[in-house]
This record gives sequence, C-alpha cells and structure tokens, in this order.
Amino acid sequence: MKTEDEEMEDQLSKEEIVSEDKEFDYRTIIKENFFIIWDKTSLLGESATLNCVTTHKDQKLLEHIFDVNIQTSKSPQTVVLYGAAGIGKTTLLKKAVLEWADGNLYQQFTHVFYLSGREISQEKEKNFAQLISKHWPSSEGPIEQILCKPSSLLFILDSFDELDFSFEEPEFALCRDWTQKHPVSFLISSLLRKVMLPESYLLVTTRTTAWKRLVPLLQKPHRVKLPGLSRSSRIDYIHHLLKDKTWAMNAVCSIRMNAKLFNMCHVCHVCQMICTFLKEQVEKGGNVEMTCQTSTALFTYYICSLFPRIAGSSVTLPNETLLRSLCQAAVEGIWTMKHVLYQQNLRKHELTREDLSLFLEANVLQQDTECENCYTFTHLQVQEYFAALFYLLRENPEEKDHPLEPFENVHLLLESNHFHDPHLEQMKCFLFGLLNKDRVQQLEETFNLTISRAVREELLVCLEALEKDDSPLSQLRIQDLLHCIYETQDEEFITQALTYFQKIMVKVDEESKLLIYSYCLKHCHSLQTVRLTARADLRNMLDPTAEICLEDAAVRIIHYWQDLFSVLHTNESLLEMDLYESRLDESLMKILNEEFSHPKCNLQKVMFRAVCFLNSCYDFSFLAFNNTVTHLDLKDTDLGDNGVKTLCEALKYQGCKLRVLRLESCDLNVTHCQNLSKALQSNRSLVFLNLSTNSLSNDGVKSLCEVLENPNCPLERLALASCGLTKVGCEVLSSALTKTKRLTHLCLAHNVLEDEGIELLSYTLRHPRCTLQSLVLRCCYFTPIGSEHLSTALQNNKSLIHLDLGFNKLADSGVKLLCQTLQQPNCNLQELELMGCVLTSEACGDLASVLVNNSNLWNLDLGNNILDDAGLNILCEALRNPNCQIRRLGLENCGLTPGCCQDLLDLLSNNQSVIQMNLMKNSLDYEAIRNLCKVLRSPTCKMEFLALDKKDLFKKKIKKFLVDVRINNPHLVIRPQCPNTESGCWWQYF
Repeated sequence: MKTEDEEMEDQLSKEEIVSEDKEFDYRTIIKENFFIIWDKTSLLGESATLNCVTTHKDQKLLEHIFDVNIQTSKSPQTVVLYGAAGIGKTTLLKKAVLEWADGNLYQQFTHVFYLSGREISQEKEKNFAQLISKHWPSSEGPIEQILCKPSSLLFILDSFDELDFSFEEPEFALCRDWTQKHPVSFLISSLLRKVMLPESYLLVTTRTTAWKRLVPLLQKPHRVKLPGLSRSSRIDYIHHLLKDKTWAMNAVCSIRMNAKLFNMCHVCHVCQMICTFLKEQVEKGGNVEMTCQTSTALFTYYICSLFPRIAGSSVTLPNETLLRSLCQAAVEGIWTMKHVLYQQNLRKHELTREDLSLFLEANVLQQDTECENCYTFTHLQVQEYFAALFYLLRENPEEKDHPLEPFENVHLLLESNHFHDPHLEQMKCFLFGLLNKDRVQQLEETFNLTISRAVREELLVCLEALEKDDSPLSQLRIQDLLHCIYETQDEEFITQALTYFQKIMVKVDEESKLLIYSYCLKHCHSLQTVRLTARADLRNMLDPTAEICLEDAAVRIIHYWQDLFSVLHTNESLLEMDLYESRLDESLMKILNEEFSHPKCNLQKVMFRAVCFLNSCYDFSFLAFNNTVTHLDLKDTDLGDNGVKTLCEALKYQGCKLRVLRLESCDLNVTHCQNLSKALQSNRSLVFLNLSTNSLSNDGVKSLCEVLENPNCPLERLALASCGLTKVGCEVLSSALTKTKRLTHLCLAHNVLEDEGIELLSYTLRHPRCTLQSLVLRCCYFTPIGSEHLSTALQNNKSLIHLDLGFNKLADSGVKLLCQTLQQPNCNLQELELMGCVLTSEACGDLASVLVNNSNLWNLDLGNNILDDAGLNILCEALRNPNCQIRRLGLENCGLTPGCCQDLLDLLSNNQSVIQMNLMKNSLDYEAIRNLCKVLRSPTCKMEFLALDKKDLFKKKIKKFLVDVRINNPHLVIRPQCPNTESGCWWQYF
C-alpha cells in the first residue's frame, strides 16, 4: 500500500507530464508544419485518385524500409531512398512524417526530424540542437531529453543533392557534441558519417545521379529505389492524359519510339508536361511524329513556345547576355549536380531578381515558396536544355586569358559515359541535337540572335581524338555518342562525325536502339568491325494492349533490321561482323543470309559467338555463295544436331572458301565429330579447326585422324584442348601425324595424356615425316618421365620450333633433361613455355646454359615458378651474355622481391636482346619500380613492352614516374597484361 504522500507525488508527476505535453506537443508541431492538402498538390492538377494510386504503391515501399533484415536480424540504421528528379521523393517523405505524427508509421521512433537540403544550405553556423528545432514555437523544448536517447530517433535528410556543401571535412574535424556551434556543413557531415549521434537512424533521399557523391559519407547504407511509373503504367497514363483516341495511339507510339522521351515519362509531372505540350501542338496543326522524333526537337518546340513572339504577349525576350548568364548557371549546375540557384549562385552569374522575373514569367524558372532566394528550373530537362545551349552561345574559349572551367571543356563532356557520368547524358544529347539547322533556326527566330557554328567543328575535332582512344571505356562512350549523333538528324554532320570510327560495339535490345543504330551505321563509311548483339524478340517487349502498335510492329522492326544489316553490302570497308550473344530467329537469319550472300558483301570474318538460334533456325548456306568469308567463329554456341548438320552441308559446298572454323565449347559429341569429319573429307579450303572444350573423346578424334591421313586434307592447325583425350587417342593421333602432309600446329592442352601418351607422341616427333612446328601440351598430367621422352625426341626433330609444356610437374629434374637437349647445336626450338612446371632456383643454372648456348631460342616463359631472387640472379647473368638471343621473357609470379632490383636494372641497362618482359604478380615495391623507371626512361633502353600489376600502375606516387617514362621513351608500352601473340595460346588468337 502506498502512503498518502507517495500517492500525492504520483499525481503531481502525472500532472507535470500532462502540462509538458500541452506546452510542447512535438507531433502537433509536425502536423502544423507539414500539413498538405493532397488534392491540391496532386500531379500538376491531375485528379487525387490517380495521385493516391501512385503514392499508395510508393508508400508501401516506404513502410518496410526499416524492416528487420533476415540475415543480420537487425534493422538498417541508414537508408537511402533514391530516384529520378521530380519522381516524388519529397512529397512521399512529408506524407510519411505526417503519418508518423498521426501514429500510423514508424512508431518505433519517439521523434522524427525532417531536414530539407534546400533550407539547410542557406544556414550559416549553429549547433545541432538549434538546427533541428528551427521551426519549434519556443526554444524551451526538451531537446536534451530527446537527444539523450539517440537510438529512438529518426533523422530524415531530404534532397541530399540540393546541399550546397563540398563534404571535404577530415574525420578528426567533425563534431560529436550537439550543443557546440559549427558551420552547418560540418553538422550534416557529422550526422551522415555517424560521428554525431551514431546510434540514431537515418533516412536520406537523393537523385540517382548524386549517388556517387553520397556513398563515401555513409556506413553500409540500405538502398531503396523509387522507380516511378512502370512501362505499362506510363502507357496507361499517357492514354489517360491525351484522352482523344483518334490520335492518342499514334502519340503513344511516337513517344515510345524515342527511348529518351519514353524514359522521361516515368516521372509523372514530366509525362504530363510532354503530353500537355503535344496536345497544344496537335490543336495548332503540328505533327506529333516529327515533334517526338528527337528529345531535342520536342524541347526546342517547348522552350520556344514559352517565349511567343505574338502581339499582346506579356513575355519579354531575354537579350543574349542575359540568356548566356542563365545558360552558364544551368551548365555549372548540371556538371556539379547542384540544381538549386541560391543567392551566391545568382551573384556569381550576375543574375538579378529583375532578370529572374523574366524567366519566372515564362515558366522556365520557379521560386521556392518556403525558401527565400531559392530558384530552380521547372523541370530538370529544361535545365539540361539551357545547359546544352551554353555551348552554342559561349564566347570563344581560345580568346580567354584564364584556364577553362571543367564545364566549358567540350572534350571532357564527350569523354563522359552514361555509366560513370549519368548526370551529363541528356545535356550531351541536347548539345548534339542543337546542331540541327531547323533547331538553330527556331532558336534564332525566337530569341532574335545569331548562333555560331564553331561548336560543330569543335565537336568533330573531339570525336576524331576520341576514336584514337583504345581504353576499355572507349566502346561504352561510342554507344552513348551514337545516340547523341543520331539526335542531330543532320546527314552531313553524321557522316563527318562517323568518319573516324573503324570499330563499333552495340547492343540492340529496344526498338528505339534499332532505329538509331540502323540510321548511324549506314553513315559510318570507314567502319571495319561491328560487334552487334541483336535481339530478334524485340516485338515481345511491346505492350500487348497497344493494338495499333502491335499490328505495325513486326513489319516496322523487320524493315529496321534490313536497314541495319544493309551496311554489310553498302559499306565496302566492313570486314568483320561479330553477333556476340545475339538471339536470332528465322526472319533475322534470312536477312543475314541475304546480306552475307550479296555480291557486294566484303566480309571476311563472321562470328556467332554465344548466339541463341531460336527454334533451331541455323542457316550457313551463305558460305556457298560468299567468296570473301574465310573465318567463321561459333564459340560457346550450342549447335545441336540440326546446327551441326547445317554446318556440315555448308562445308561440302564447292563454293565454300572458309579457311578458319572455330567450334570451341559448342557442346559437340562423338557423333557430331564423326559427321564433321565426313564433311571435311570433301572440303579443300579449311586450314584451321578449333574443336577445344567439346566431349569428343578418343572415338571422335579417331574420325578426325582419318581426315588428316587424306592426302588432300588442307588442315594446317588443329586445336583439341579439353576434348577428353587419353593415351589411347594419342596412339591414333601419332599414326596420323606421320601421314599428314600439312599439319604444322597441334594443341592437346588440358587432356589427361600422362607419361604414356607423351611417349607415343615423342615417337611421332622423331619420325622424319612429322611436319609439326608447334605442339601445345599444357596441363597434360605428365612428369619428368614424359620430359625425358620429349628430350629424346627433340634430338632428332628438325621442324618443331614452339613447345608449350606449361602446368605439368616437370620439376627441376625434368627441365634438366630438356636443357641438355636444348644446348645441342642441332636443336631448332625457338619458343619454350614452362609456366607452372614446379621449378625452383636450382633449375635456373641449366636454363642459363641454354640461354648462352642456344642461338635459336628467343621466347622463354617461366611464370608461376618459385625462382626467387637467387634464380633471377643466375638468369640475368646469362641474359646479359652477348650470345643470348632471348627477346621475350615471362617472369610472372616468380617470387621476386625488391632484392632482385639491381639484377633487373643491370639487365635493362646492358641487355641488347630482351624487348618484352612480364613482371606481374611479384612483390616489387615503390622503390624498385621507381628505380626501374629511371632506366626505362632512357631512350637507349631497348625494352618495347613491360607488364606490371594494375595496383602498381595506378598508385599516385608511381604514376608520375610512368608519365616520365612515356614522355622520354615513347616506344615503350607498360600495361597490366601481356599482348596477345601467337606465342603461347596461339589457338585462342588465330
């Protein structure tokens, strides 16, 4: 039982709590600040019903983002909600905060704080408590009580991309005390990096393009994407907006044919803007198809409509200086991914309130209703358009007396790609689109100015420079540029722009891409190689409810394919077509066969690598009619019985001129091999055949040997790696090798031949009628015993010049036997591969004797053996001998350390023969590479190629030395991989 005094204390305590709630009701404050009438803020005047449908789906997404992770049994502490500009992130979050205030959402949090990126950017210096209580009616709120339990707090940082901060503060400078005053940028950085209130929860929203800037600040963030309208929802919404069925279907098809426009429509209010404008165009008698042909065309019509030059119009036209200032503000914002014009931005670009009023009236800009002196473009695409216009209006960069800003550099813009720089893509596309004469004329008439053509010539110069770039990113960049070049719709420019490109890689997985590539490739007259991933099932991607589109789709798509592949006979320079990972159907195969068989088709190489022939539509009949195709590659393609049958029929044609046939990893079996062998009995052109990585077994090889024994067989090179051969197959093969007249190259890698199989092959090598010049026995599971057999064979062989024994357990004793033979004056071997042969430094003495005494040997690969510094010391002494003729030396992963540096320096300084060397995967430190560079930079250094690890080449401290080498010794190439040569895996590069 409580005493009377205790009961009185309890009552007083309850009264105090009630009193506090009345004085400070945080949830009520939230409602007053965030209450929104959803009907008024629905999608630009659209019905609340549609808005509720779209937000209901997104709200469901938001409800579960703090759910417990099944794997970690914890809720994510930091969540990033990302999506395109205008997709509804802010609206969704404000509604979520209201739902929390009403007790319907996130009730695991006692307090939810909403921080606007736009508002925060205008704050100067505060403490964190002041920042989060800015909108409270009194400064006497229980802030200390609230922040003392951070694990129950959720901080929502909305629009990270609108923060005007650099976030370059070092970790030690950040703040942990929420009562201390700091620049607001420090406070936000401390919150994001979990320095301040680390137990609290974070929900951050950002545009997709700003993701890279945000990630380094966060600890293990959970990502949630706000997708916007799906493809089918977009179509439904466009129909809903256009209503008039007589032309709405055509408008839908026109929008869908422009991938960029259709993608923009996944943001509801952008979709409505486009549809509203199209309706106005139709009412004025405009052509929807022409307006939608390119995104630049549509937005040029749209921008010009905002500045009508008609009597009675209240809109005032900006002069050229003012327009240039706005464009410069736009372009800088796009480059830096900052899309709000704050007061400091306006001052920097000399834009006054009076200037801005002109653009506000024209609906180009909009003023923030909550933040004073904050302006944004009405749509991101409007900003991107004016940013592109900057390059047409800017003053001549060459006349400037100060360095160019990054955003002024057109070459940097063209170097960007959609993967690494997605924020620049649409602006770049608009820039090319603005080269179109009609677009220029529209702008000149609208704004009463003259636009220079200088940027046109500048772009052509940049394109020529980019074509010379052979980096892995170059082809990704070319794909982006094809989309941009198409945007010009200017045949003269397109022909000039594409003159520089000899190799193009593209993937056609949408109808709009098919249209773009078919248009561009026809103007690429210097094109020699095309790698095209074609998807014949494009029509399946169309919406089945779009009846008119479906009726025309098949005919239209076939026409586009015909247009695309017509380049095979219209472009005389085109020599190679690679259809890697394509999905081909009968109609596409028919088009290809017609083009391959065309008398003006000059193709030499046709590649169907990893191709799916839908419904077994194999057709190689073009081989009978094409006199130029000599190379057919079907690697990684499952041919099946029908495919092999069709191929065999083609090989029998008298008109077949095929010289190289690659059937690696085609799932061939013994029966397939037997059928192929029968076809080869009558073929008189094939000199190279690769059947590696197929289950041929000894029986399949037996049928091939019958072909080899035919005196009319033209085969010179045969690759049978990983074909299931054993010593039994070696016996049949050995017999055939003594009867064939032409076979010079044989690859038997990755077959379990063992010592017995090697013994049989060795007998063949001793035979005077053996014509082999190259023999690859990599990973054939033999030992020093097999090495002894080969040593004996080499004493009597006069033809063999290349021998690959890599990844067999020869050990030092096995190599010792080989070296005794290699020192003999009658040994003709020129290339020896001993990678991964379990060698140590003890073998280096025998190898050194070979280097000094064998004048024929010029290529030696000792990679993946533990030679250590001691072994290299022995080799280097021999390599410096004037009798040594080694030009290519492989030392990858040989256990070398900085201790071998002096030997390498002496070798590079005094050696006169070695011009290529592989030093990858060795523990060479900074000092060792720096000292190597001192020798390599000398113009007297004979080295032409050096392979070093990528991690070393990209270290900042080492880069400057490599640049110095490149400047002073330009003939030397240093890369993190070896060049593809016929040495080693010749069957892979033929």
